[in-house]
This record gives sequence, C-alpha cells and structure tokens, in this order.
Amino acid sequence: MITRRKDIATLEETRRFIEQNFTRDIPVKLLCKEFGLNRTKLQEGFNQLFGTSVHAFISQMRMDKARALLKDTDESVKVIAIECGYKSISSFIRIFTRLHQVSPLQYRSLYLSNRKPSDISNGSDK
Repeated sequence: MITRRKDIATLEETRRFIEQNFTRDIPVKLLCKEFGLNRTKLQEGFNQLFGTSVHAFISQMRMDKARALLKDTDESVKVIAIECGYKSISSFIRIFTRLHQVSPLQYRSLYLSNRKPSDISNGSDK
C-alpha cells in the first residue's frame, strides 16, 4: 500500500505529466525513469491512488479527446487517431469500437443525429 507522502506526491505528479502528454508515446519505463519509481511502485501505486492502471488512464484520456473531436469537429478519423496519440488508424478504430460498441464514424453519426436544430443554431452542441 502506498502511504508515504512523497510517493503520493510523485504519483500525482506522474498523473499530471500523463494528462499533459497523453498524445505522445509514454512507456512505463520512461515514467519510472522520469519520476524515480520502480515499475511495481508506479503501477501498483497508480492503481491504488487513482483506481486504474497507467495504461488504462492513458487510453481513457485518448478516448475522451477522440469523442470530443468526433463530436466537435469534422476532422477525419485518421487525423483524430493521430491527434489522440495513436500510431495506427486501425488500432484506434479497433479500440474505439471495442469500448463504445460502435465505430468512430458511427459514433459521430449517432451524435449528430441526436442533436436538435436549436442546439446547432445556439451553439449548445459543444
């Protein structure tokens, strides 16, 4: 169990780093080196403190951004995948579809079809 204030502060700093850099490739090894934690302390501490693994946290950040871009822009799925940190459009589509039970394009289409005309004209669609 992570109880030392220093470890908690380091894990919170690690989380902030991920939040600011989630579109980049962030290997656990790099995080360990950057923040002076061994792999076990990083992974177990992150899970204890934030209730999720490092990898799942990065994936969630990327999916949150992807959903926002699909709703708020007309960028292509390929551009969105790259902007969210995915190296491969096919892996982005596969992961998105697994998590949301619809493809990115279907998600966008469903979102757009559920908006009311008044939402678009008064700007409340964001």
